[in-house]
Amino acid sequence: MCMLGKGSNVLFEDEGYDGWIIETITNFTGIKQLDPNRVEVLAGTTNEQLANWLAERGLGGFEFASGIPGTVGGAVIMNAGAYGGEIKDIIESCEWMDEDGNVHNTPAEELDLSYRHSMFSDRFGIVLKAVFQFEDRDKEDIYHAMDELHERRWTRQPMEMPSAGSTFKRPENGFASALIRECGLQGISVNDAQVSEKHTGFLINRGQASCKDFLELVRIVQDEVYRKKGIHLEMEVHVIPKEGK
Repeated sequence: MCMLGKGSNVLFEDEGYDGWIIETITNFTGIKQLDPNRVEVLAGTTNEQLANWLAERGLGGFEFASGIPGTVGGAVIMNAGAYGGEIKDIIESCEWMDEDGNVHNTPAEELDLSYRHSMFSDRFGIVLKAVFQFEDRDKEDIYHAMDELHERRWTRQPMEMPSAGSTFKRPENGFASALIRECGLQGISVNDAQVSEKHTGFLINRGQASCKDFLELVRIVQDEVYRKKGIHLEMEVHVIPKEGK
Protein backbone atom coordinates (compact mmCIF):
# COMPACT_ATOMS: atom_id res chain seq x y z
CA MET A 1 0.00 0.00 0.00
CA CYS A 2 1.18 3.50 -0.86
CA MET A 3 -0.20 6.72 0.63
CA LEU A 4 0.13 9.58 -1.82
CA GLY A 5 -0.60 13.29 -1.52
CA LYS A 6 0.30 15.36 -4.59
CA GLY A 7 3.18 13.08 -5.59
CA SER A 8 5.96 15.66 -5.27
CA ASN A 9 9.44 14.26 -4.56
CA VAL A 10 8.26 10.85 -5.77
CA LEU A 11 9.14 8.67 -8.77
CA PHE A 12 7.29 5.46 -9.59
CA GLU A 13 9.06 2.70 -11.48
CA ASP A 14 8.12 2.40 -15.15
CA GLU A 15 6.45 -0.98 -14.53
CA GLY A 16 3.85 0.69 -12.32
CA TYR A 17 2.88 -0.19 -8.78
CA ASP A 18 1.62 -3.61 -7.68
CA GLY A 19 -0.65 -2.59 -4.82
CA TRP A 20 -3.16 -0.09 -3.49
CA ILE A 21 -2.47 3.63 -3.84
CA ILE A 22 -4.52 5.77 -1.44
CA GLU A 23 -4.69 9.42 -2.47
CA THR A 24 -5.28 11.91 0.35
CA ILE A 25 -5.92 15.30 -1.24
CA THR A 26 -9.56 14.65 -2.25
CA ASN A 27 -11.22 13.51 0.97
CA PHE A 28 -8.61 13.91 3.69
CA THR A 29 -8.20 17.64 3.98
CA GLY A 30 -9.16 20.07 6.69
CA ILE A 31 -7.90 22.78 9.02
CA LYS A 32 -9.14 23.43 12.56
CA GLN A 33 -8.06 26.25 14.85
CA LEU A 34 -7.58 24.82 18.35
CA ASP A 35 -6.79 28.14 20.01
CA PRO A 36 -5.52 31.52 18.76
CA ASN A 37 -2.09 30.21 17.72
CA ARG A 38 -2.48 26.42 17.48
CA VAL A 39 -3.88 24.75 14.37
CA GLU A 40 -4.71 21.11 13.61
CA VAL A 41 -4.29 20.10 9.95
CA LEU A 42 -5.30 16.88 8.17
CA ALA A 43 -2.49 15.27 6.17
CA GLY A 44 -4.05 15.69 2.71
CA THR A 45 -4.26 19.47 3.03
CA THR A 46 -1.87 21.11 0.59
CA ASN A 47 0.85 23.44 1.82
CA GLU A 48 -0.61 26.20 -0.34
CA GLN A 49 -4.08 25.75 1.19
CA LEU A 50 -2.68 25.94 4.71
CA ALA A 51 -0.47 28.94 3.90
CA ASN A 52 -3.41 30.91 2.50
CA TRP A 53 -5.69 29.93 5.40
CA LEU A 54 -3.10 31.11 7.92
CA ALA A 55 -2.34 34.34 6.07
CA GLU A 56 -6.01 35.28 6.02
CA ARG A 57 -6.07 34.93 9.83
CA GLY A 58 -2.82 36.76 10.49
CA LEU A 59 -0.90 33.68 11.60
CA GLY A 60 2.74 33.62 10.56
CA GLY A 61 5.48 31.03 10.43
CA PHE A 62 4.43 28.93 7.44
CA GLU A 63 5.35 31.37 4.68
CA PHE A 64 8.46 29.33 3.79
CA ALA A 65 6.26 26.38 2.77
CA SER A 66 3.63 28.30 0.81
CA GLY A 67 5.17 27.36 -2.52
CA ILE A 68 6.24 23.79 -1.72
CA PRO A 69 4.09 21.70 -4.11
CA GLY A 70 2.95 18.99 -1.73
CA THR A 71 0.74 18.15 1.22
CA VAL A 72 1.15 18.65 4.95
CA GLY A 73 1.53 14.90 5.46
CA GLY A 74 4.43 14.75 3.04
CA ALA A 75 5.93 17.89 4.55
CA VAL A 76 5.96 16.25 7.99
CA ILE A 77 7.47 13.01 6.67
CA MET A 78 10.23 14.91 4.83
CA ASN A 79 10.59 17.70 7.40
CA ALA A 80 10.11 19.96 4.40
CA GLY A 81 11.92 23.25 4.38
CA ALA A 82 12.83 26.25 2.25
CA TYR A 83 14.20 29.76 2.63
CA GLY A 84 15.35 29.30 6.21
CA GLY A 85 12.26 27.55 7.59
CA GLU A 86 11.48 23.90 8.34
CA ILE A 87 8.50 21.92 9.61
CA LYS A 88 10.42 21.14 12.81
CA ASP A 89 10.33 24.86 13.66
CA ILE A 90 6.53 24.95 13.93
CA ILE A 91 5.18 21.43 14.57
CA GLU A 92 3.88 20.53 18.02
CA SER A 93 2.70 16.94 17.51
CA CYS A 94 1.74 14.39 14.87
CA GLU A 95 -1.02 11.78 14.84
CA TRP A 96 -0.15 8.72 12.74
CA MET A 97 -1.11 5.08 12.13
CA ASP A 98 1.24 2.10 12.25
CA GLU A 99 1.15 -1.06 10.12
CA ASP A 100 -1.24 -2.75 12.54
CA GLY A 101 -3.78 0.07 12.41
CA ASN A 102 -2.88 1.49 15.82
CA VAL A 103 -3.07 5.27 16.08
CA HIS A 104 -0.33 7.18 17.90
CA ASN A 105 0.07 10.81 18.89
CA THR A 106 3.75 11.73 19.00
CA PRO A 107 5.16 15.05 20.25
CA ALA A 108 7.55 16.93 17.99
CA GLU A 109 10.62 16.16 20.09
CA GLU A 110 10.11 12.42 19.45
CA LEU A 111 9.62 12.70 15.67
CA ASP A 112 13.41 12.67 15.05
CA LEU A 113 13.20 15.68 12.76
CA SER A 114 16.36 16.75 10.96
CA TYR A 115 17.32 17.79 7.46
CA ARG A 116 14.79 16.09 5.11
CA HIS A 117 14.33 13.37 7.71
CA SER A 118 11.82 12.21 10.29
CA MET A 119 11.18 8.99 12.14
CA PHE A 120 9.03 7.98 9.15
CA SER A 121 12.17 7.89 7.04
CA ASP A 122 13.18 4.72 8.89
CA ARG A 123 9.85 3.07 9.70
CA PHE A 124 6.35 2.63 8.31
CA GLY A 125 3.81 5.19 9.37
CA ILE A 126 0.81 6.96 7.84
CA VAL A 127 0.59 10.59 8.91
CA LEU A 128 -3.04 11.42 9.69
CA LYS A 129 -2.80 14.98 11.00
CA ALA A 130 -0.48 17.37 12.77
CA VAL A 131 -0.76 20.24 15.22
CA PHE A 132 1.28 23.36 14.56
CA GLN A 133 2.10 26.46 16.59
CA PHE A 134 2.13 29.81 14.78
CA GLU A 135 2.57 33.44 15.78
CA ASP A 136 0.53 36.58 15.28
CA ARG A 137 1.68 38.70 12.36
CA ASP A 138 0.24 41.41 10.19
CA LYS A 139 -1.80 39.85 7.40
CA GLU A 140 -0.33 42.10 4.72
CA ASP A 141 3.21 41.31 5.85
CA ILE A 142 2.48 37.59 5.54
CA TYR A 143 1.06 37.94 2.04
CA HIS A 144 4.01 40.14 1.04
CA ALA A 145 6.50 37.53 2.27
CA MET A 146 4.65 34.77 0.41
CA ASP A 147 4.63 36.82 -2.80
CA GLU A 148 8.37 37.47 -2.50
CA LEU A 149 9.15 33.79 -1.98
CA HIS A 150 6.86 32.83 -4.87
CA GLU A 151 8.72 35.23 -7.16
CA ARG A 152 12.10 33.90 -6.02
CA ARG A 153 10.99 30.33 -6.61
CA TRP A 154 9.66 31.00 -10.13
CA THR A 155 12.69 33.13 -11.02
CA ARG A 156 15.33 30.65 -9.88
CA GLN A 157 13.71 27.23 -10.26
CA PRO A 158 12.31 25.47 -13.36
CA MET A 159 8.72 25.67 -12.12
CA GLU A 160 7.45 25.78 -15.70
CA MET A 161 8.78 22.27 -16.37
CA PRO A 162 7.63 18.93 -14.92
CA SER A 163 10.00 17.46 -12.37
CA ALA A 164 9.99 15.47 -9.14
CA GLY A 165 11.24 18.53 -7.28
CA SER A 166 14.69 19.16 -5.88
CA THR A 167 16.51 15.94 -6.75
CA PHE A 168 19.39 15.79 -4.28
CA LYS A 169 19.81 16.51 -0.59
CA ARG A 170 22.19 19.25 0.46
CA PRO A 171 25.58 17.67 1.26
CA GLU A 172 27.49 18.60 4.39
CA ASN A 173 29.97 20.67 2.40
CA GLY A 174 28.33 23.00 -0.10
CA PHE A 175 25.17 22.82 -2.18
CA ALA A 176 24.18 20.11 -4.64
CA SER A 177 23.26 22.60 -7.37
CA ALA A 178 26.61 24.38 -7.12
CA LEU A 179 28.56 21.12 -7.21
CA ILE A 180 26.63 19.93 -10.28
CA ARG A 181 27.17 23.25 -12.04
CA GLU A 182 30.89 23.31 -11.18
CA CYS A 183 31.20 19.86 -12.73
CA GLY A 184 29.76 21.22 -15.99
CA LEU A 185 26.67 19.02 -15.87
CA GLN A 186 24.00 21.64 -16.51
CA GLY A 187 21.91 20.68 -19.53
CA ILE A 188 23.13 17.09 -19.87
CA SER A 189 20.37 14.61 -20.58
CA VAL A 190 19.36 11.00 -20.87
CA ASN A 191 16.64 10.98 -23.50
CA ASP A 192 14.07 13.51 -22.17
CA ALA A 193 15.43 13.59 -18.61
CA GLN A 194 17.68 16.63 -18.26
CA VAL A 195 19.67 18.51 -15.64
CA SER A 196 17.97 21.90 -15.61
CA GLU A 197 20.08 24.77 -16.89
CA LYS A 198 17.99 27.19 -14.81
CA HIS A 199 18.65 25.38 -11.51
CA THR A 200 20.98 22.39 -11.64
CA GLY A 201 19.52 20.91 -8.47
CA PHE A 202 16.45 19.92 -10.48
CA LEU A 203 16.21 17.14 -13.05
CA ILE A 204 13.38 17.99 -15.43
CA ASN A 205 11.23 16.08 -17.90
CA ARG A 206 11.38 17.62 -21.38
CA GLY A 207 8.59 15.39 -22.66
CA GLN A 208 8.58 11.62 -22.37
CA ALA A 209 11.27 10.82 -19.81
CA SER A 210 10.88 7.51 -18.00
CA CYS A 211 11.83 6.66 -14.45
CA LYS A 212 14.71 4.64 -15.92
CA ASP A 213 15.93 7.76 -17.75
CA PHE A 214 15.83 9.81 -14.55
CA LEU A 215 17.66 7.20 -12.51
CA GLU A 216 20.36 6.84 -15.17
CA LEU A 217 20.81 10.61 -15.19
CA VAL A 218 20.99 10.60 -11.39
CA ARG A 219 23.72 7.95 -11.56
CA ILE A 220 25.72 9.98 -14.10
CA VAL A 221 25.48 13.13 -11.97
CA GLN A 222 26.40 11.27 -8.77
CA ASP A 223 29.37 9.54 -10.40
CA GLU A 224 30.74 12.73 -11.96
CA VAL A 225 30.36 14.84 -8.82
CA TYR A 226 32.04 12.13 -6.77
CA ARG A 227 34.83 11.77 -9.33
CA LYS A 228 35.56 15.50 -9.47
CA LYS A 229 34.61 16.64 -5.97
CA GLY A 230 34.81 13.53 -3.81
CA ILE A 231 31.26 14.13 -2.55
CA HIS A 232 28.38 11.68 -2.84
CA LEU A 233 25.03 13.30 -3.61
CA GLU A 234 22.15 11.54 -1.89
CA MET A 235 18.78 11.53 -3.61
CA GLU A 236 16.01 13.54 -1.97
CA VAL A 237 13.40 12.11 -4.37
CA HIS A 238 11.85 8.83 -3.23
CA VAL A 239 11.60 5.98 -5.75
CA ILE A 240 8.55 3.77 -5.22
CA PRO A 241 9.31 0.20 -6.38
CA LYS A 242 6.76 -1.89 -8.25
CA GLU A 243 6.50 -4.35 -5.33
CA GLY A 244 5.85 -1.53 -2.87
CA LYS A 245 8.61 -2.51 -0.48
